[in-house]
Amino acid sequence: MTNILTFAGSALLALVLLISILLTGPDLTLPATFMIITVFVGWLCIYVVSGILSNRSKVVKDWEARHPE
Repeated sequence: MTNILTFAGSALLALVLLISILLTGPDLTLPATFMIITVFVGWLCIYVVSGILSNRSKVVKDWEARHPE
């Protein structure tokens, strides 16, 4: 669920940046492009970390099941 919301937020922000490029002309093309790339790289980082955390919780549950104290 988090990944879907993060991706939707990233897509919405990228759309706003693209609209700003269209409304202001070529002056903001390069900065807005770098902002869009930064947004999607941030989304990718959140996606990877979310996957790592979900896998970690599975491993911890499995380990605790095999090694009761």
